[in-house]
Amino acid sequence: MAMSHLKLIMPVTALGFTLLATPATAQQLTGQQFIDSHAGKCLTYTGPTNGTQCYNADGTTSYDDAIYGTDTGEWSVRGDDICVRYTKEPALDCGPVTSVGGGSYTDGSYTWTLN
Repeated sequence: MAMSHLKLIMPVTALGFTLLATPATAQQLTGQQFIDSHAGKCLTYTGPTNGTQCYNADGTTSYDDAIYGTDTGEWSVRGDDICVRYTKEPALDCGPVTSVGGGSYTDGSYTWTLN
């Protein structure tokens, strides 16, 4: 899924990077914390739409979204921003990811848990 849809995140699909208020326990992940927690794993997200996304350890990603269907692409970390580029949405989309506690994460528009 794209980070802007996770575009973590897509044509404004899965995980868009819009900053919203988060609970007091929220903590923005560093790039390394994102890699440690997400690389090689899949997640289930909810927000403006819902679905699943996988962040493969080789830097590829794929999503299956209830509205936007499926797509594949690449993910990377730039500083503390997580970036994705999808086949259907070739523009690079980057933004922060925040841990909101209880094993949940958000990019401000979407919330997800790792599978």
